[in-house]
Amino acid sequence: METRFFDTAYGRTHVVAEGAGSPVLFLHGRMSPLHTWQAWDANLSEVAAAGFRAMAIELPGYGEATRAEGPISSESAVDCVMETCDQMRLASFSVVGYNWGGMLAWRAAIIYPKRVSKLVLVAAEGAAQLYDSLPGKLKTPALVLWTDADFYLPAAQAGVFARAIPGAQVQVFKWAEGMSELAARAPQKLGQPFNEKLIRFLKE
Repeated sequence: METRFFDTAYGRTHVVAEGAGSPVLFLHGRMSPLHTWQAWDANLSEVAAAGFRAMAIELPGYGEATRAEGPISSESAVDCVMETCDQMRLASFSVVGYNWGGMLAWRAAIIYPKRVSKLVLVAAEGAAQLYDSLPGKLKTPALVLWTDADFYLPAAQAGVFARAIPGAQVQVFKWAEGMSELAARAPQKLGQPFNEKLIRFLKE
């Protein structure tokens, strides 16, 4: 696993990467313990093994991406992500965003439609905002993933995203006792079933 740091106008970003092939960018949430690249520790190696360049970005103020002013704002985060991608010379890429990172992901897909080739929203924020203000405006192929036991953002939000994004695929995983407690609100922590669905979509 490789690790690199990039200085941007918004602070330093930290990128953990693995594999080779079409780039897939992973964006973390903002609540502990899912606010660092390790939000994706059950997914990066599997996506890389499937033939992709899997890259998890830590945004300024999170994890090892230090920032004197504290965590980056939502308003600046998309530009920060794109500046990091410019430094990595990524002309286009798929983006997978969890929670806050999901909101950043769909915003990036709207602002930079020629650069975001596929969009995966994982228990993402902003469903009502997208549906109310920009219904049908997002044309990027999209997959929406949720867990039925999410106590932070109810799984009904997945349907709101589906109505807002033409042709979006939706998968709501069932959570049961014995599964990771984090998986109740972070389906990527389910591991294999999540990875299989994600990789299938990325290969379509």
